[in-house]
Amino acid sequence: MIVILVGIEAVRRIQLAKGRSVTNQTIALEKLEAEFRDAQRIASDWGWWDDSYAFIEGKNPSFPSQNLATSSLFDQGAAMAIYDAQAQRRALQVGLSSPSRPPDQRLVRCLDSTARTRRQLDLAGIRVICSDETNNLYVGFATTIGTSDNSRSTTATLIFLNPLVEPQFGTHLKEELNRIQAQLQPIPPAGVIATGEPLAALKPKTFGEDGRLMGVKPANSQAEQRTELNHLLLLLTGGGLIALALRFSWKLAERRQRLLLRKKERWATQRIRRSHRALIEILDFKAPQSLPSADHSSTSPPHSSNFIFRGMLQEERRHPASPRASQPIDGSTTTGSEPAGRQRVDIHLIANRFEQILGTARDLAMHDALTGLANRRYCIEHLEREIDRLKEEQTLLVLLFIDLDKFKSINDTYGHRIGDQALRKAANQLKALCRQGDFLARYGGDEFILILNPGDSQNASDEDDLALHAKQVAHRILDSFEKSQVDSASPYRLSLSIGITISDPHHFCSEDIIRKADLAMYKAKASQGEHIHLFTAENESNPLSDYRLFTALQQACEASLEPSQPDSFRVLFQPIVNAAGEVLAVEALARWDHPDLGEVPPTLFIPVAEHYRIMGRVGWQLIEATLKTFKQLIQALKVTPNQLNLAINISPSQLTDASFSGQLIDAIAAQGISCNSINLEITETAIFNSTAAVKTNLRQCREAGMRISLDDFGTGFSSMGLLLSLKPDELKIDRSFVIGVLNDSYAEQIVELLPRLTNSISMTLVAEGVDTEESFQRLQQMGVARFQGYLFSEPLNIAALVELVGGKRLTIPLPAA
Repeated sequence: MIVILVGIEAVRRIQLAKGRSVTNQTIALEKLEAEFRDAQRIASDWGWWDDSYAFIEGKNPSFPSQNLATSSLFDQGAAMAIYDAQAQRRALQVGLSSPSRPPDQRLVRCLDSTARTRRQLDLAGIRVICSDETNNLYVGFATTIGTSDNSRSTTATLIFLNPLVEPQFGTHLKEELNRIQAQLQPIPPAGVIATGEPLAALKPKTFGEDGRLMGVKPANSQAEQRTELNHLLLLLTGGGLIALALRFSWKLAERRQRLLLRKKERWATQRIRRSHRALIEILDFKAPQSLPSADHSSTSPPHSSNFIFRGMLQEERRHPASPRASQPIDGSTTTGSEPAGRQRVDIHLIANRFEQILGTARDLAMHDALTGLANRRYCIEHLEREIDRLKEEQTLLVLLFIDLDKFKSINDTYGHRIGDQALRKAANQLKALCRQGDFLARYGGDEFILILNPGDSQNASDEDDLALHAKQVAHRILDSFEKSQVDSASPYRLSLSIGITISDPHHFCSEDIIRKADLAMYKAKASQGEHIHLFTAENESNPLSDYRLFTALQQACEASLEPSQPDSFRVLFQPIVNAAGEVLAVEALARWDHPDLGEVPPTLFIPVAEHYRIMGRVGWQLIEATLKTFKQLIQALKVTPNQLNLAINISPSQLTDASFSGQLIDAIAAQGISCNSINLEITETAIFNSTAAVKTNLRQCREAGMRISLDDFGTGFSSMGLLLSLKPDELKIDRSFVIGVLNDSYAEQIVELLPRLTNSISMTLVAEGVDTEESFQRLQQMGVARFQGYLFSEPLNIAALVELVGGKRLTIPLPAA
């Protein structure tokens, strides 16, 4: 009987050791799978991104320097590489590398071979494992590149690799990952005799260096079996037969305890499911789309409805919140039956956490983290409820759209920390001015929305009465901010622009109401007097406030990115000549061809782009189109770029972008054009309130060889101080002065002074708008040497310009004197 009991115990211990080894390996592989999923998510986020797509299409040359090099993603040693359709490397970023510490070459070779493998297999995504020179493993994912909305894709490749073992991991997790790292090896190719233990291919398929499939060694439990048998031998030699019998009884008691535990866990699971459903509803959770792949199991992360729960459970296993997280719910301690490496997770703790999250999720989803005010989503939902309520009460809705003036200047001058402080200060001050029933929200950036309680007005259905009440509230807000004190903690004074709209909820939706208030706010910002404006019907007829034109402009920008679509924007060139008719430069002038509106001039669509804050996007498309068309022009004229200069108009909002100069220099170089051939034409408005970003951009463009031209001189804030601070290389006299030299003595005297001024400081002077022979002759007599206008040529396309000057050595015939 004793021998049978000992034999049964020995077999049980051996099976337990085998099961523990298999379980440990399974757990480690699950954690490896989690690392793969993280890598796939990051690779997909970067690969299926409009900026990455634009880079691989040659439209975003600054992507490596502006996006890859500045991302904190690579601080812990991660690596990313981008390859074109021929698997040629276009960009590389390896964490922890520097000019004195080049990227790990073995890792780079693995990245290169992975790009070739994905291209040969023609799969949308593959998993990859690489090693560096010190044999540390990296796990990652290779994906194709496309746009964020999946509407366009390429056969180019983006690969992201992350170290399998990261410094911030806990000791237990590091041990498990190190264990699985030692078990991962490439499978020998067909025809090669393998030595040692056979490898099981990783599922889903995973590729290593040179495109070889990766495998894992089978779980080895021999060491654990010996340990278990030694423990049994010690138990027997110690006369522990009674302990052995007691152990069997303990096992039976433990089984009864587990059954009781399961009953309690079922109740906790129900709590989790209820909280989980409510949480998904609050957060409007949508699982991201997985990439298409020939091997679906290799690329599909767990996007089921219990994705959130799995993430919490995995995090709880990695970082238990308290010692109780690894104990049964009845307070007893765990027994030796738990497999080594697996921690028991208190499911009641998970349930409690879900209910805590549920209790605060509405606040997190509906409030702005910085200011504590309602956020955009909550604002729109509240506005829609208010519209429904006011429809029943037959009253009008009053909404104030509030914007902080020159907030970007505060950020640029004092930094984002002070900028955040300014937003909190403005939010608190606005909150203090609200009355009972008012609703205040941070709509986005430096914009706030205040929905007034119509009950404060004497007649909530009378528009004039409500307008008076709304203006009184707006004046009270402006007065409060004007009285704010400036001190060392807040070294700035906040000022506001307020747009007001009074709407009938029966006739307008929430989007229309906010749009009208936004338009009124921009009117207030542009006004020279009080920064308050009430929306009226006349605002809709203003072309600069035409929302439909803005929508069409957005569609034109999107269409220009589609290779199959004709360009909505085209570039014409108007020559700049000297007194002999020699073409010295051409100014690029954009035209927008709209299918319904016809040709839209830049005087109309540029202000719309500025008004709706999309000038950065529109401006870059125009610059890229200009450089591409100019390259075609010099090729058609058979001249070098040094023989003909190009003048490009730059808007004020483009200059405020800190990355503008670097991107412009890269775009010029991509077309093979010298920066010395580029003149940047800027208006006086762009310089009058220049920020640090504007000054830096202009300095860097000058250092690269570009010349600065001050356009429309005399129409804005012209002063000697402006010339002294900007020191432009060229001055362009506005056409109003050119016209005035024939019949306006004041304009004539001013123009006569300019040639002497510019000659004395080696500045080029150009007269634009020269349309008649009389003004041309008079300007020559005054000493002006360069001219631009319809007298010489209207803006022309490439073919027309080549026909005009191509065979005449870049010379335009001048009218007879």
